[in-house]
Amino acid sequence: MRISLGPESAEPVYRMALDAASPSHFDLYDPYDYCRGRALELVRKQIGDLPESVAECWFFLGDFARLINHCFPDRKLFLYDTFEGHDEGEAAQALRDGYYCDFTEEKLRDSVEQVYKNGSRQAFNLPEDASSSQVADCVVARMPFPEKCIPRVGLFPDTAALDGEEKFVFVSLDINFRESMRSGLELFYPRLHDVGVIFAHDYNSPYFFGVRKAVEETEENLGSFKKFPLPDSAGTLVIVK
Repeated sequence: MRISLGPESAEPVYRMALDAASPSHFDLYDPYDYCRGRALELVRKQIGDLPESVAECWFFLGDFARLINHCFPDRKLFLYDTFEGHDEGEAAQALRDGYYCDFTEEKLRDSVEQVYKNGSRQAFNLPEDASSSQVADCVVARMPFPEKCIPRVGLFPDTAALDGEEKFVFVSLDINFRESMRSGLELFYPRLHDVGVIFAHDYNSPYFFGVRKAVEETEENLGSFKKFPLPDSAGTLVIVK
């Protein structure tokens, strides 16, 4: 089933994202991704004019990051990504732990190389040997308010060390693996404003089983979260203070 939602009737955030000049895999007419995007808009209204920053961890071509930047045009947007795809070591460990569907290590390496590393360079018409910083520059250039974007190139959570004093009102964690997701929750939840919100993507994913485990382990350390799931394509979990 697909929603009857065209450019003329689309909400402002989706009208913005229909920009054909930029590469995008974010399916605006998929009812599940529509759910996540509309939830973001409603979260923005709930948060109001609080001045704290926003962030996203792991975003590939930056489609959902564009929506965040559009909804929070006056906030600093921290963008954490390797811009090279998943870390092979962490992905391989996830396979050994049984948290990554039925991939083989060889298939996973091919996915990291072809889909994420090469795919991002092809999307931006960059040469195969383009640096991760060049890819980051292309992602930032896609944003409606690029001057507000602060890319942190490298493996998370190491790259977050520079932002230790920052406070946040919204964070999107699209980190597919147990250890990184747990690190993200442990890092951002204490720095979240009292009315802040975290989206933990892939919580109910049939592939990335480690995300749910990471939430459970973080709750053991920090206490139970106030949370509820979204019915989007990957089962995003909404965590509120």
